[in-house]
Amino acid sequence: MRKLVVLALRAFVIALFTAILLEIVLQLAFPYLPKVIIEHMPQYQERIGYDLETEHGARQLPALQAVDYFITPPTGDLYSYPGACVSQADIQPFEPYGVSFKRDSRGFRNQEPWPDDVDLVVLGDSFTAAEIIQRPYWQGIAESMLVLALPGSGTVEQQLLFDYYALPRKPKTTVLAYFSGNDLADNGYIPWMKSIGLTWRDLPHLYKHAHDYSMVFRLAQYLADSLRKASQRTCHYPLVARTEPPTPVIFYRYFLPQLRLNEEHILETHLMQHTKTSISEIAAAMKAAGGELVFMYIPTKIEIYWDYLDDESKDKFIATESRDYAVGGLKYLEPNLHVQRRVMREFAEEIGIAFLDLTPALRAAVQAGTAPYFVADTHWNQQGHDIARNALLGFLNATTLESSS
Repeated sequence: MRKLVVLALRAFVIALFTAILLEIVLQLAFPYLPKVIIEHMPQYQERIGYDLETEHGARQLPALQAVDYFITPPTGDLYSYPGACVSQADIQPFEPYGVSFKRDSRGFRNQEPWPDDVDLVVLGDSFTAAEIIQRPYWQGIAESMLVLALPGSGTVEQQLLFDYYALPRKPKTTVLAYFSGNDLADNGYIPWMKSIGLTWRDLPHLYKHAHDYSMVFRLAQYLADSLRKASQRTCHYPLVARTEPPTPVIFYRYFLPQLRLNEEHILETHLMQHTKTSISEIAAAMKAAGGELVFMYIPTKIEIYWDYLDDESKDKFIATESRDYAVGGLKYLEPNLHVQRRVMREFAEEIGIAFLDLTPALRAAVQAGTAPYFVADTHWNQQGHDIARNALLGFLNATTLESSS
C-alpha cells in the first residue's frame, strides 16, 4: 500500500512539474500561438503588443511591427464556427498570396513620415485595416492620406483617433467606414468604461479567475471543446445562396441581434445615441476645418445574401441560430434586416453629410456572379475590396469632394 502511495505521489509530482514547465513554455510562446486558441484570453491584446493606455484613449496596434501573412483558399474566421463544415468544393479557388507590411510608429498601415497636411483620412475597423488583403480599398486613392483603422473599434473609438491624429493635419476629406455588423455594439464600450472608471487595460480582466490566464487550462479546454464538437457535430453551414454560380455562405451570429431591431428600438437604444453623437462631432469638426465627411456604410454578408436564400434555408438558419438565447427573436430578422441602413442614411441627410452605401455595388457584383467575401469569413476578399474601391472612387469623383486617383 505504501509503495502505491509513493508511486502516486511521484506521478503527481512529475505531472505537476510537467504542467508547470508546459505553462512556462506556452506563456513564452503566447504571441505565436494560433489565434483561435488565445484570442479570448484576458491577456490577449496586451501580450500581442496592443498599447492599451494611450494619450488619446483609443487602443493601438503594436508600433513598428513587421506583419507577414500567407493567405490560402481555406482562410477565414468562421472555419471553427459551430456547425460550419466547409469542404474543398465550397472554397473559392485563388492563387495563395503573401501580405507583408510594417506598421508605422503609431501602429497603423501608413508610410512614414506622416504628412503635416493630408487630403484624405480613412477611419474604420477590420474592413479598413484589411490586414490579409494585398490591396485594400483605400490604397492609392489620394496622394496624401492617412488610414486610421483599428480592428474591433466603433465610431466612438475612431473619433478619438480622428481628433488626436487626423484633425491637426487639416484633412480635406474624411471617410468614416461604418460596419453594420458590430459598430453599433462596439460604441457602447468607451462610454460605459468612462462611467465606472475603467480603461482598455482593465476591461479584459473583469470577472476573471486565475485559471483564465493559464495556457495549460486554455489548451485543455480548447481540446475538450474540439472533441465535444466533433462528437456532436452537425453541419448547419454553409448555406447555399442561389447566385450564378451558387455561393456557399456562413453568417456570424454575433452580428444578428442588432439586425433584428425595428426602427423604434434601434433609435431608442443608447448605443445609437453614442453613435450619432460621435458622427455628428466628427462632421462638425470637419466642417469647422473647411473639410467634408463621407459616411460609408458597409453592410454585413447577410444583408447582401439574404434574398438569395430559399425559404427552407432561411427557416433552417433561423431555427439553428435561435437556439442561442443571446440572438433570440430572429423571426424579426427579415422585416428589419435593412432598418439600420435606412436609419443611418436618414441621419446622414439630417446632419448634412455625404452618404455612400456600398450595398448596391456589392449586390450588383453578386448578381453578376462575383463572390466578394471569403466563404468562411465575415470580411471581403480582394474582389470585395476592389468593388468598394471603385464605389468609393466613383462617389468621390461624382461629388464636389476633392480626390485623386
